[in-house]
Amino acid sequence: MNHMAVLMMFGFAFLIGVGMLLMSAFLGRVKPDPKKLSIYECGVPSSGTPHDRFSVKFYLFAIFFLIFDIEVVFLYPWAFIFKHQIAQSPVLIVEMFLFIGILIVGYLYIWKKGALRWD
Repeated sequence: MNHMAVLMMFGFAFLIGVGMLLMSAFLGRVKPDPKKLSIYECGVPSSGTPHDRFSVKFYLFAIFFLIFDIEVVFLYPWAFIFKHQIAQSPVLIVEMFLFIGILIVGYLYIWKKGALRWD
């Protein structure tokens, strides 16, 4: 019985998606002109070729940001559990100190390797 409700929800979502695409195809205006078809980058005319190479530092910095950003997201469920299970708080606090310690060790490692330097 529960599976039928899920299947109906997926079917309804699919129909809404297809319906919106069809409505925009039939009701929307199509007036292609050179200005609409030109490349647009945040209001600044593009410069250079699309195949310019970027330094690896940009990618490394982005990956480090994602890693530490995602790790910080894990603090929210911990805070929720900690709020509702005060009796087990010593264990939860030790777990959080271990988690933050691992993050600090990772941060110090990438700092020592010079991955955060821009020069």
